[in-house]
Amino acid sequence: MKILRTIETFLPYICGPANQAFQISQRLEEKGISSPVFTTYSDIPHDLPESEKIGRVSVHRFKSQFKIMRYIVSAGMLPHLKNFDILHSHNYRNFQTDSGFFLRA
Repeated sequence: MKILRTIETFLPYICGPANQAFQISQRLEEKGISSPVFTTYSDIPHDLPESEKIGRVSVHRFKSQFKIMRYIVSAGMLPHLKNFDILHSHNYRNFQTDSGFFLRA
């Protein structure tokens, strides 16, 4: 099983939603369930790698094309939103959550 997690900002930025997303994915990975995180470069240095492992969690960062307040459009993420069983979007009123809403089942 593969549970894809999307969130606008992620570690190393520290906030409640980022920590929650990490802890859930980390525990799922410990149980043998793939749970990668798709995120952006919001609130973190832009020289961090596009893909890396944090603990057991595969993190994939996508560049944003533009930002309206906290609405960060990362269109490069769209073609990668496939080949998963469950999509768990963290937060609301953001591009990453809205993108998942329009995916075909």
